[in-house]
Amino acid sequence: MDNMHQKLINTFQMGLKVAIMIGTAITLISCASTDEIGRLQWEINELKKDVKNIRKQSPTTGQTTALGKNIDELQNTQKSTAKTVSDLYIQNQDLTSELQVLTGRLEEDRYYTEKNKTEFLERINALEAKLAELDKEKKQLQQRVTKLESAPPPVLKSEKKIEKSPASVKDTQDRPAAQKSKESATKEASSSAKDVYMSAYEAYKNNRNREAREKFQSVLQDFPENQYSDNARFWIGESYYREENYEDAILAYEELFRNNPKSDKVPGAMLKQGLAFYALKDKKTGKIILEKLIQKYPDTEQAQLAQKKIRKPTVPKKNN
Repeated sequence: MDNMHQKLINTFQMGLKVAIMIGTAITLISCASTDEIGRLQWEINELKKDVKNIRKQSPTTGQTTALGKNIDELQNTQKSTAKTVSDLYIQNQDLTSELQVLTGRLEEDRYYTEKNKTEFLERINALEAKLAELDKEKKQLQQRVTKLESAPPPVLKSEKKIEKSPASVKDTQDRPAAQKSKESATKEASSSAKDVYMSAYEAYKNNRNREAREKFQSVLQDFPENQYSDNARFWIGESYYREENYEDAILAYEELFRNNPKSDKVPGAMLKQGLAFYALKDKKTGKIILEKLIQKYPDTEQAQLAQKKIRKPTVPKKNN
């Protein structure tokens, strides 16, 4: 734009010089003819018109300054736009790199999720198979118990003696003697059950679990439903629990619930049965049993222990 302006100015100056030269020439050749003078005057007028037109087309100083500012602003805008585009390109590259990293992590997480899901399903299937096996063993044990209950009780020696006694004992005169004999036989049986039970309990205290179980079973088989039956069933379950044989312990406790539902050993057996299910990773069943214990025997020590197991209270912070 400055070059154009300079050209216009130069043209204007040349026009003025030409006009001055023409005027000088006219003065010098004042003796020329009238036609020549007219022609020169016409040319001067034409030059004036051209100069006038040039002046109209030439921008003023203010316009030139405004145009210069506009050009500077356009250049600055172009530079700013170029910088913005460059920054956006760099950000796009950074985002692309981050996206690739996140995509890789997502694929890795997906792989481990599928792997853990497969392992979890395998554990579930194994546990279901184990529970099915336990259920089968439980049914077999129930069948054995049913057979034992339906079988006639063993005849004690004292009872055999009574059966072999003469028929005359039925007479009115001999009835007191027969009654005394029967009471004596009952006491003898109770004493024998106690001896076997205490021997079994002594073996349990000395960690002879197998021997203890056999003797507790003798209490149940040889002296059906005596005053030590519930204790015998409870300690059988405890001996299995001590050996971490949780499946058999659960079944033994179940026998106590079924045959001696009012025993004072029931709360302890329910607690241990629930914990046995926890040990077998069956938290759902274990929790149900412990909740039942809390509901049925809320004031017992076993219920308090069950409460702690279910709720898992937080440990208070130590003061500094």
